[in-house]
Amino acid sequence: MNKRVEAFLYRRGLVLPQVRLLVRNQIYLSVLGSIFFLVIFSGPVLTGFLTGAILGTLNFYFLAKLIQELVHIKKGAVTPLLFSFYIRLGLIGLVLYFAIVHWGASIYSLLIGLSIVLLNVFIFGVTLVGQKLKEA
Repeated sequence: MNKRVEAFLYRRGLVLPQVRLLVRNQIYLSVLGSIFFLVIFSGPVLTGFLTGAILGTLNFYFLAKLIQELVHIKKGAVTPLLFSFYIRLGLIGLVLYFAIVHWGASIYSLLIGLSIVLLNVFIFGVTLVGQKLKEA
């Protein structure tokens, strides 16, 4: 399963192994959280979590992909970064507006779904610290 996801992400332009690991873990955490919320909740809570998880995962994926490409640009990397940032920010704001106003999503579950990115980065950081302690 991991190899398929890794190969899928590699074909999509995520060539650095650590970045692929982060994006892969983000996908896994989002899927696990979605299964949990599908079993336990329904209605606005489920809608909020799914919207937050999908938004967070897509934003994380596109940011990881963009950063990998921008690292190799020696001049003029700020403009594509800012342009991409504002495009993503606008789209996220639009989806959040529709989720809250029109789909009736719960704000708290929306925040929980969006927080999966933070949980992923926290787990990645703790894992890195653990590896460094083993090496020392």
